[in-house]
Amino acid sequence: MDGSNINNLCAGGGVVWNHFGEIIMAFSSSFGTGNSAGAEAKAMHLGLHLYTERGLSISSMELDSLFIVNCFNDLWDPPWAIEYILRDCKNLISPNVSISHVFREGNGLADRIAAHGHSCQGIATFYRDSLPSTCFAAYQADLLGQPQYRPP
Repeated sequence: MDGSNINNLCAGGGVVWNHFGEIIMAFSSSFGTGNSAGAEAKAMHLGLHLYTERGLSISSMELDSLFIVNCFNDLWDPPWAIEYILRDCKNLISPNVSISHVFREGNGLADRIAAHGHSCQGIATFYRDSLPSTCFAAYQADLLGQPQYRPP
């Protein structure tokens, strides 16, 4: 899952892959105004809600925000504005789910899906054949294990 913040407008998105590298589900959403940490936390929260509503089980999650990963794993104290979001995320998953950091370059499709959220009205869900055209190259690169670079 990933968050996006452009001029204090937040969006987010995420992808569930199976062990064959196939997309089970992806989502994008706009979250209104806020900061990057809020966008990341809200994307994680929304994704977990969508996945649990659909009965999907998650064994691991990768986020490119080391800050959110460390706050979620109780290594750092989260800001009050996202503390309740992270607490609810913990209630949505089993305690043995691994939450880990991945560099942005290895999280290309989630990055593109999150950026797509800025153009969404409400929550948009996708499957492999319905990915936004701006996301398909990132999907192929993720499948091939190719890092994806973009300016910070």
